[in-house]
Amino acid sequence: MKQQLLLSLVVICFVSQLNAQNNEIRANLGLLTTADIGSIFEDLLVRTITIGGYSTDDATSLGAIGLEYWHSPSDRLKIGGLLSLQKIDKEVFFTGNKVGDITDNYYTILPQISYEFVQANWIRLYSGVGLGLTIWEQQLKSDDPKLTDGKASDVLFNFHLNAIGARVGNTFGASLELGFGAKGIINAGLSYRF
Repeated sequence: MKQQLLLSLVVICFVSQLNAQNNEIRANLGLLTTADIGSIFEDLLVRTITIGGYSTDDATSLGAIGLEYWHSPSDRLKIGGLLSLQKIDKEVFFTGNKVGDITDNYYTILPQISYEFVQANWIRLYSGVGLGLTIWEQQLKSDDPKLTDGKASDVLFNFHLNAIGARVGNTFGASLELGFGAKGIINAGLSYRF
């Protein structure tokens, strides 16, 4: 009975502390990410190695779709993390003829820190940085006998530098960030503070 009472007290204290702090959940979309840039360099490398024999084209991607959680231990400092997914589909060509399709999936885990340097009534301006990992998985499908189906994967270091971000709103808000890295050069999101 004492253990249940103590556990209940700890849970109540934790929940009240969580509500007393400033927490935020954000869903966002990033464009021109490190995955996009890596995909471009990968295409250039394949063209160079095969002396223009193999190439990729018609790359499609919606961008990096992310979910972030932020906690503010102080008035201006925020500590959080990002989970994101980005899928890039490409067609593979050999001497101008389509011979297959490539799908690249990027799963990113990125701990982050941010500092709000302007806190006005409805707007907050901030900058931040994150360092983490991306799991890359690639699948090649081909009907061409010269190009066999295959899979590849790797764990890669990733980062994000948020040069400037703006959040408009109080409990519900919208954000726009300009930076470079896993979240993209341009990143827009919707958030909820609790």
